[in-house]
Amino acid sequence: MATIHDVAERAGVSIKTVSRVLNGGTEVSEKTRTRIEQAMRSLEFTPSAAARMLRGRPTGLVAVIAEKLTTTPDSSEIIKGIQLVCEQLGKVMLIGETGGHADVANRLVADMRERRVEAILFATPFHREVTVEPLLGSTPTALANCFEAPSRYTQVVPDDEGGGYAAAQIVLQADHRDIAFLQLIPGMVATGLRLRGFERAMREHGVTPNPDWLIHGAEAGDADEFSHLADAVDRLFASDNRPTAILCGNDKMAMRVIFILQRRGLRVPADVSIVGFDDFRLISEALDPGLTTVALPYREIGELSGRHVLEQSSAPATTIRVPCVPVMRGTVAAPSASAVQAMQAMKAKR
Repeated sequence: MATIHDVAERAGVSIKTVSRVLNGGTEVSEKTRTRIEQAMRSLEFTPSAAARMLRGRPTGLVAVIAEKLTTTPDSSEIIKGIQLVCEQLGKVMLIGETGGHADVANRLVADMRERRVEAILFATPFHREVTVEPLLGSTPTALANCFEAPSRYTQVVPDDEGGGYAAAQIVLQADHRDIAFLQLIPGMVATGLRLRGFERAMREHGVTPNPDWLIHGAEAGDADEFSHLADAVDRLFASDNRPTAILCGNDKMAMRVIFILQRRGLRVPADVSIVGFDDFRLISEALDPGLTTVALPYREIGELSGRHVLEQSSAPATTIRVPCVPVMRGTVAAPSASAVQAMQAMKAKR
């Protein structure tokens, strides 16, 4: 690798003169400057980041400390959002993957600070609470898709409660009243928030949720989080009192529910309407009909967290909730006349 000494020798000048050019000094003649720049190009010389640090100049480096984010296809959009901001602002993004281990995260933070990064972003694949170790000093920091309590840094998270409300509104506005909700893993932040939004939408429409239809379609601890999903669907259809619409905790669950219903001889959406969550397009756009869902704003979360930490780092810490918006496709329709009549007859008997 060429050094500053090699450049000075090739250009026929002193090391001090080359240093002046590197530091943007104006006391070097244009002819000499051109000769030095030509020498740099011919030697493929690049001033080191360490040298820029010593001169007190910004490194242009931005660190992302990711927790299993690079291996999670749908939420990797967060990285794309941060990268877009870095490209627009002329920054270089460095990614450190923790694998979910706190000790690895601490080592990565120390390493990134040693490299004099201009900002650090912490990002997780799903909405959750994190603990950020106090090793950041004065480095501007933001959290993407995660939060601290109490918060010390700006944190950008999805509006999961609003997303649960939007999912319920999709089927309520299609005149469904017999609505089941197959939820995500118990204890997840998103699970509780989406249920709260679902219940708010149901109250506004004067509909009382059937507690037997509020089931967790995913479970923690299994190699396959949906290993009990078929049993959950069977519970919904165990009697003549059946839902005409099912909300699912994510698009992967919705896809499996559609396949389970098809094996039972039920049509989507003619017999049962289905709504997913995420808008994971490898699924939502590949299904036939396309999956009606609520989009998780991963890319927007990445962009907003990146812009805040790089453009508004001196602003007070705040929590930004990004809307989860409905995406209408083909798995929701009004309840069929036969289904409505059957439900009405059963309710009259009760």
